[in-house]
Amino acid sequence: MKKTGIYMIALLCLGSIKGLGQTYSFSGTINPTVSIQPVMAFTLTNNGSPTLNFTNTQYSTGYTISNFNSFAIKSNQPWKLSVSAATANFSASGTYSSSNMPASVIGVVKNGQTPYVQLTTTDQTLATGNRGNTSTTGNSFNMDFKANPGYNYGPGIYTLSIVYTLTAQ
Repeated sequence: MKKTGIYMIALLCLGSIKGLGQTYSFSGTINPTVSIQPVMAFTLTNNGSPTLNFTNTQYSTGYTISNFNSFAIKSNQPWKLSVSAATANFSASGTYSSSNMPASVIGVVKNGQTPYVQLTTTDQTLATGNRGNTSTTGNSFNMDFKANPGYNYGPGIYTLSIVYTLTAQ
């Protein structure tokens, strides 16, 4: 029995050594899916006081403020920034104020461009640009502002909300 036991141990050892020399490899395919949603955002910075006080000469020529607002846009698609007035006319207060001063008294334009866009309640394009962050050329810019009511409206306090809308082109 001793001989049989030694042969069995030897056969087991040989079988184990033979298995150690084999290599196994596996291959497979993974098909990941990435879903990227549209991303659009802008930051609006008011660079000056939104309160305007007209002087005598500004009634004739208008009140112009360069770089009135700054915009910084981030988007993963081409974009369009539109501007409109929340209401057709300014809200007015004061004894001699006029209730019919139209939003078109205000004009805005991307800094360095012409002509001014006169505000209405309909969206009008202020600027367009390409996908990218704020360091992408054209995605950061300033807006010029002009108010020109002339002598057609009485003295008072006038308020108007300006609406900016960022959409995909």
